[in-house]
Amino acid sequence: MNKCPKCGYDRISYTVIQDNAKTRQKNSGCLWAIGRWTLIILTCGLWLLVGKRKGTAKTTFNQKNMAVCQNCGYSWEI
Repeated sequence: MNKCPKCGYDRISYTVIQDNAKTRQKNSGCLWAIGRWTLIILTCGLWLLVGKRKGTAKTTFNQKNMAVCQNCGYSWEI
């Protein structure tokens, strides 16, 4: 059984905390833009009615396992 390193109390709760998040954005490429502008010119602007293609985003989270003493409130990473 673990004990608090600060006060020695043995009642500890465990939690998972999301430390930080990183988002990576992937845009549509220049080939898509060139093709879109070519179609806009060839169709006399009718292609402008079609919306732009949106990029995709991916978010990753870093997680930490933390222990919190129920007596003094001291927390530490496990």
